Amino acid sequence: MFVVLDGDDAALSGVLRINEQGVGVAIYNVVGAFTAPVLKLAGTPAADVEDVELGNFEALGTMNAKGEIHGDWETTIGTAGTFILFPHTGGEQPDDVQRAEQFHIARHNFGAIEIEREQITEIADSIRREFPSVVVTVVAGTEQARYLEDFKQLQFAVDRAEFIKIFAQKPDGSGSNQVVAIEFGPQMNTATTQGANEAWVLGQLETLKRDLKRYERTYVTNFKRWGIGINQVMLLATIVFLPSLRDLFDRVILMGIVLSLILGVNWLHSRYVPFAAIHLRKKKIGWLGKVWPRVASWGIGIMAAIIGTLAAAYLQGALEIPGPPAPPPAGEPTLSKASE
Repeated sequence: MFVVLDGDDAALSGVLRINEQGVGVAIYNVVGAFTAPVLKLAGTPAADVEDVELGNFEALGTMNAKGEIHGDWETTIGTAGTFILFPHTGGEQPDDVQRAEQFHIARHNFGAIEIEREQITEIADSIRREFPSVVVTVVAGTEQARYLEDFKQLQFAVDRAEFIKIFAQKPDGSGSNQVVAIEFGPQMNTATTQGANEAWVLGQLETLKRDLKRYERTYVTNFKRWGIGINQVMLLATIVFLPSLRDLFDRVILMGIVLSLILGVNWLHSRYVPFAAIHLRKKKIGWLGKVWPRVASWGIGIMAAIIGTLAAAYLQGALEIPGPPAPPPAGEPTLSKASE
């Protein structure tokens, strides 16, 4: 089977030839339309084949990422079947040097995220409106990758997930794919778009940023406006303060204390204030539960900053820690509580 199509996507026309052994060549005039990724065709016999009955046919197929079109066909005489169309390059070599396809990738990093299963479903549903399918990958003890329809029916045995990814792609009609990927995890929360059309890539990313912004939380480890956190501030303050100490030993002690505080802040946040809080079950909390992560985060950061400041002041000699009272000299009488 060989088909040649010309014209605009909305108004295609061409000729289809079918060469079947023992029958001969059947020629059809075809018309149709391509609305990515779906191709619709209708054909009528262009000439009769001796002793063979031909009928008008209709075909419907979908293009995949490789540029192949898979679909079904049927005719007015009752015959039907499946078909695969794929591009032929033949043995000819192009005269012009073909350039490699240009892909555009845009990425945005979010701060801390808190999200529930219903909200994950809402995000995936909004993406599903433009893509043929959406895959949701969840890591909660084990890793499971499900289509969105299956994810909605899935029952989880745990309350929280460690990692979740929402992924969708579709062919754009030029042989490349348009891709959307959202990832929430313990180290990074990102949204990524990819495609051959730069305007689509940037516009799609802005849409995702607007939709996901409401799930973002501001913790002391990340000041959103400047892109730094309490750990960077403490480390920078320590570097500035080090030359004011008397000797190398005091500087080593201060740097060791600050590094320990930074590790402690990171550990406490990973334990009690996760960078990505992904709830797989309905979470019913009051106003105290809603503000608790931020209160805990800022409390941890303020305590670490106070401890670091006191340690620096003590090593510099600006803060003295009183020791226990010295015992009286030997032989000197002491007053009892009654005599006082």
